[in-house]
Amino acid sequence: MSTEQIYKEFLQSSGVCTDTRQVLEDSLFFALRGDQFDGNRFVEDALNKGCRLAITERKDLAGSGRVVVVSSTLEVLQQLAHYHRMQVAPRLIAITGSNGKTTTKELLAAVLSKEYTLLATRGNLNNHIGVPLTLLKLNREELALVEMGANHPGEIAELARIAAPEVGLITNVGKAHLEGFGSLQGVLDAKSELYAYLAKHGGTAIIDGRDQKLMRKADELGVACKVVAPKGDLPVAVNLISQTPFLDVELLLGEEVYPFSTKLVGAYNLQNILLAAATGVHFGVSGNAIAGAISGYLPDMQRSQMLEGGRNKLVLDSYNANPSSMREAIGGLLSYATSPTMLILGDMAELGDSSEKEHRELFHWISSLDVDQVLLLGPNFSQIYEPSNRITVFSGRKELEAYLGEVKPEGYHILLKGSRVMELERLVPLL
Repeated sequence: MSTEQIYKEFLQSSGVCTDTRQVLEDSLFFALRGDQFDGNRFVEDALNKGCRLAITERKDLAGSGRVVVVSSTLEVLQQLAHYHRMQVAPRLIAITGSNGKTTTKELLAAVLSKEYTLLATRGNLNNHIGVPLTLLKLNREELALVEMGANHPGEIAELARIAAPEVGLITNVGKAHLEGFGSLQGVLDAKSELYAYLAKHGGTAIIDGRDQKLMRKADELGVACKVVAPKGDLPVAVNLISQTPFLDVELLLGEEVYPFSTKLVGAYNLQNILLAAATGVHFGVSGNAIAGAISGYLPDMQRSQMLEGGRNKLVLDSYNANPSSMREAIGGLLSYATSPTMLILGDMAELGDSSEKEHRELFHWISSLDVDQVLLLGPNFSQIYEPSNRITVFSGRKELEAYLGEVKPEGYHILLKGSRVMELERLVPLL
């Protein structure tokens, strides 16, 4: 069955699903194969639950009713998503970067929704499966806002090919996923695959003019740019007024000034605000609308999430962590928090051969800070730990939970940050 034929079935279906626990009646079921699962084992279950069509790699089902046998279910899903994206043809914006891409995406979605019908990536569906699933939800919206994540070279290029963006943003380049990219230069090269796609297809990159690495890379690849700078193509700036702990800022659009308050903590969010505002300007959104949209945004999904009401004031930033984002988050807390302060930090994952070095450097940096107490969790921190009066290390979460249950900290400003695998959000009830 060709892509066009599957697309005709898709248009008459209730949508696409990849999990038999969430099968919609009359949907297209894609039996995907992963490291920990194989959807091909559940084709009969999907059919029994009423799916319209099952796409599978199981040759033993060839000729069965309502079954399409293919060599790669994932490739067919991606082809269908690209075909649908080109048929409905929204203007599409792609966002990637080492840090801040999800927050920037959420801020920008709020901004663009003031003027356009919009579909944006939900949550963190930003990989080789999530991007196609996002595109297949398009329903004649004017704009699509697609987040793209990667942990190895070539992935952004492939996601860009599927999504076909006309505008792209790289928030920044930092020490993330070094296991797959090898070095900071490797991260830059991989993220810049988005610029390469835009250059080849006549798209536009929106770039913070202060980021010289990205400016040089864009020039090297020959991509058309809209530079964000006070006197740039997009004359936008964001100034910090105060942190209490939330950011109060003023947005400068040329000669116009728009002061407003946010529910964001940490000065590192100023760049996220800047890129969202500048992209809004590029798409013709007014200054008042931009200020109102960003002011109304409330962080969630364990990203710089402010939690109060218990014994302490918490910043839950436990969705992910790398050396760059760790320093930003810690600096953000200490820029406004009064004593007593506490850092609860989990291991940073996917750093490859750089892991020991990066954990050791972060440990030494933390040791120099004016923090009342630091609790470190995980085998990587345990490996490099050096005795300290203010810093305690725990090899496992149960050990840390027992400690917190015993000491019952109270009155602290606390940052919880670590890679997803550390699940630091489980500590919140103890704080």
